[in-house]
Amino acid sequence: MKNYKSYTILLFILAMFSACEDFDASLEESYTQNPTPEDIATEATAISAFQSWYFNSNAYNGPGLMLTTMADMNTCPWGNAAMQDMSSEPRAAWSNDPGYSNAVALEEYYANMYSLLANQTTLITAMEGGLEVSDPAKIECLARFGQAAAIGYLALVFDQVWIVDETGLLFEGEAGTPEQAMEIALEKLDIAIELASNNSFTVDAVNGMTLSSSQWAEFLNTLGARLLANVARNSTQRDNTDWPRVLTYANNGLTYDLNVLSDGWINWATEWSLYMTYSGWGRVDMRVVNLMDPSMPSKWTSTSGYLPEATSLDNRLATDFQYLDSQDFPANRGIYHYSNYRHSRYDSETHLIEYTGSVPEMLKAENDLYKAEAILRSGGSVSDAVSVINSSSRVLRGGLTPLSSGANATTVYDAINYERSVELQSIGLGLGFFNMRKNDLLQIGTPLHLPVPGSYLLAGGYDNYTFGGVANADGINVSNGGW
Repeated sequence: MKNYKSYTILLFILAMFSACEDFDASLEESYTQNPTPEDIATEATAISAFQSWYFNSNAYNGPGLMLTTMADMNTCPWGNAAMQDMSSEPRAAWSNDPGYSNAVALEEYYANMYSLLANQTTLITAMEGGLEVSDPAKIECLARFGQAAAIGYLALVFDQVWIVDETGLLFEGEAGTPEQAMEIALEKLDIAIELASNNSFTVDAVNGMTLSSSQWAEFLNTLGARLLANVARNSTQRDNTDWPRVLTYANNGLTYDLNVLSDGWINWATEWSLYMTYSGWGRVDMRVVNLMDPSMPSKWTSTSGYLPEATSLDNRLATDFQYLDSQDFPANRGIYHYSNYRHSRYDSETHLIEYTGSVPEMLKAENDLYKAEAILRSGGSVSDAVSVINSSSRVLRGGLTPLSSGANATTVYDAINYERSVELQSIGLGLGFFNMRKNDLLQIGTPLHLPVPGSYLLAGGYDNYTFGGVANADGINVSNGGW
């Protein structure tokens, strides 16, 4: 294999080979403190790819908490994980100082995604060099998924991505744009989809589920739709997305809910969403409550801290949300953080049984929404998109009146965005943020992506930089829109 340490980009080397302890823990195997390529090039590495991606995407010390509050999907003024700093109003810039107390919210995630990429690339390189494994199609499929997930999520969150794969350092050693990196991610994912679609094997990488290769292929296709549909930073980029490709992914996507069995908050836990729904922590932003009951304010203005219960034609206000008649948040941190609802849909699977239930990472309903949006944005029939919406969560769980077959595209887009705020609450890193971002709905001054962590920039000899703040709103790196 190539000696990655020969590359002069210290930033990338540090990111690729940091967080060895995290790698050890995620595998639940006995590896050395500093694993060699031979240690990594095993079947266990491929099987661990999903857990590594899942655990780090859902980690407390990751971007999940600040992304959901920056998107006004949830609200919380606590200083943990940069929530207060990044969701305060008016919006401020991200502090990319390595000494910033919440720098870990980006540093760990950045390092761990590169660790995932490095591990899976090392395995693929070893297989191409003659390493024998028991089921080559399965192992390569899982490893290719790991590469795709790592690169794809780096492209979703950060403004630039360095990539090393089994062919070496890409982009001539320079960082790629999110769009360039996403194309590489999808190339890896397409290989995984082909392997899963054309072979028969069992995937036991998702805790609590045993999937056939065809079921795994469905998940991979929805992942492709998720990645490609969400990479846009603004509505112009959104309109230039390859929506026919999104539709192809979605048409072959999930026909079931991908649920992950938690293990008591050890190796399998949706940490950011657990904190966001834990008593005294996060609440549902009033923007979302207002969607379900337009008579409620979309932003809290009353100093009393009290609002009556909302009412809605949407059954989910009663089944998925809990009314609260008082506030846990101090007024001096901004009453715009106040809310009288928390998300309770998954309480029985998480908080009530000590975090040992099955919680979705990806719902069939999410795939349905990509399908409906892709139909519209690729020039398809509005009535076809309406049919998808009416056969999904809006009607099946919400009990809302089906959209008319004669509805216009704006009405359907509004229904899609509504469902993403209501049905997709508490699942999937950054889903609300990515959707608000591509539709120019993030509050003015909100960063549209995050910078490479300052500690890695400085270690690699690069100038430090950051994004955010109303004065910097340009619609390219910082939102100049709003909801």
